Amino acid sequence: MYWILSITFLLSINFNTQIVYAKTEQTSETDIYNDIDIYLQSCVENAHIPSMSVTIVDKDNVLFSQNYGNCENCDTPFLLGSVSKSFTAVCIMQLTEQGKIDLNANISTYLPNATDGDKITVSQLLNHTSGLGEHQTLRNYKIINEQGTHNYANVNYSLLGEIIEMVSGKSYNDYITENLFEPLQLSHTAATLSESMENGLIEGYTNYWGFYIKSNHKYPSSKNAWITVPAGYISSSANDLGKYLQMYLNDGNGIISKQSIDTMFYEDTVYVNDDVPYWYGYGWATVKEPLSEPVLRHSGLIETGTSCVFILPESDIAIAITTNVNDYFVTNSMMDELGWGVVLMLLGNTPNEITSNEYILSHIRIDLIMLAILTVAVLSICLIPKYVNRIKCIKKIPAVLFLILFHLLLPIYILMLVPIFFATPLWVAQAFVPDVFITVVVSSMLLFASGLIKSIILYKHMKKNKCLVL
Repeated sequence: MYWILSITFLLSINFNTQIVYAKTEQTSETDIYNDIDIYLQSCVENAHIPSMSVTIVDKDNVLFSQNYGNCENCDTPFLLGSVSKSFTAVCIMQLTEQGKIDLNANISTYLPNATDGDKITVSQLLNHTSGLGEHQTLRNYKIINEQGTHNYANVNYSLLGEIIEMVSGKSYNDYITENLFEPLQLSHTAATLSESMENGLIEGYTNYWGFYIKSNHKYPSSKNAWITVPAGYISSSANDLGKYLQMYLNDGNGIISKQSIDTMFYEDTVYVNDDVPYWYGYGWATVKEPLSEPVLRHSGLIETGTSCVFILPESDIAIAITTNVNDYFVTNSMMDELGWGVVLMLLGNTPNEITSNEYILSHIRIDLIMLAILTVAVLSICLIPKYVNRIKCIKKIPAVLFLILFHLLLPIYILMLVPIFFATPLWVAQAFVPDVFITVVVSSMLLFASGLIKSIILYKHMKKNKCLVL
């Protein structure tokens, strides 16, 4: 069992990126954006990102706009993942300003049939302190965590989408289009798959064992999906995201008030003691240390892409980065590094480096772990003929114990690796780390199958031969 314990240890290693930087000499604005472009070109190449689009804006201007890989232009829409949550939060604040929503009211006020609706407030949904579970949906949600403590859950924003529809009397798509997309002239932003495709939604990729495979976007087909549109499936282009971020830099730009923005950013935040501690508000997180100035941030992940947005309120600068690939353990971590790298450069610091061999070496390590698990399972099938030849000299009790340990408990343990060490159900792993899911499920099935075959062989031998050594 030593090898499997070693694999467990390697799988439990934290892949999150720390923010580490050193001070550099001041450069001109032109030099900074030239350096950012060079840095991002290197990052995209070394991280093997198929397509990426980036924009940096201040209150009035686009300071930097560039595309990398196969992205044609900055009007190309990408699916945003959880960056969509801030859009939903803006809609809630609009309705709050109109007196149609009370942030401190129980959600049963707006959704009479909501489970535990008399125990959860609107504000608790916004900052993920409702007590709902991370992997719950609109079909099975209920309070399972301590309320008041941050427990990130997509269902919080699915419920907010339901509240928007109930209060406004419109579909989520109609409301957000009329009250956010159109006023800000976000012509390449949408909240339906059909409109996203009409806008030229970029193709997505999913990583399998270090290789990118073109994949269909897993757009939610019902409101009971784990990630619904209000929680993660708005599509937008880098240009549109720039306009959206300028809304915040311009104190709401008539969409919401500055007071509402302050509430979203600062006034109802909850402290989260993560690898890099942050404060989570309404669809935005604030990181303070070890940065020279606070940075507001949110990232997004779906099965076929990632995104991240940043606001530097003291510098009046905002950044949007979108990609069309999901590679959970490697490229996604590199995306986090390069996003923070841009922020660090704008703050006058050295960015995180992504080396030319980091992608390959990281995948080799992960692939070797999966290969080791799969090899043991395949060998258990291949060695059945040898088991048949050795059956005459096999002792009954050790043989039965071996079958239980190696062909029953071990495959169960392998199946539980993802749920135990990553606190993630296998159905989530199937969507976001399909290579791990395939490896785990196939290996377990092979071990179970070979164990069943060996059990039948052992039983028949025991039945025929009464002279087995006990």
